[in-house]
Amino acid sequence: MIAHLFLMGAAGVQMGTIFAVSEESPAHSRFKDRFIKARAREAFATPQYDSSLPIIPVRALKNKGTEEFGKLQLNLLQRLENQEITQLEAQYIVEEFWLGALQRAVEQGDIEKGSLMAGQSVGLVKKIKNTKNIINDLLEEAEAEFSHIQQLLK
Repeated sequence: MIAHLFLMGAAGVQMGTIFAVSEESPAHSRFKDRFIKARAREAFATPQYDSSLPIIPVRALKNKGTEEFGKLQLNLLQRLENQEITQLEAQYIVEEFWLGALQRAVEQGDIEKGSLMAGQSVGLVKKIKNTKNIINDLLEEAEAEFSHIQQLLK
């Protein structure tokens, strides 16, 4: 996995998904189980419906919470148009929504309405491992890929 990123010229990687499922992670067991069962295609970028309400897109697994977020955005856009709230107030409401949803998912195991932020690599996470094994696996993959590259360059 990581070795292929080197070949594509990546300067870094985000690996939160695999560590969120590690043995050492304090995440709820339902949260971890949902990630293990997920497929890569389930991780989608949350949409921004209109530029008048800037949203920082995140990748997440679709659930009732992401549907509620869409409805929230539409409601906030209407309130902005009616000048009931400011853009900054609307953005704070969005931040509060996601912060609470993430906390519910990770701490309480609410996988229906909680935020299940995960990259497409979620499809590669197949079991709970300890952090030492995760890092050892990454190092082994990188070493194997470097050896392969060396052979190609000979």
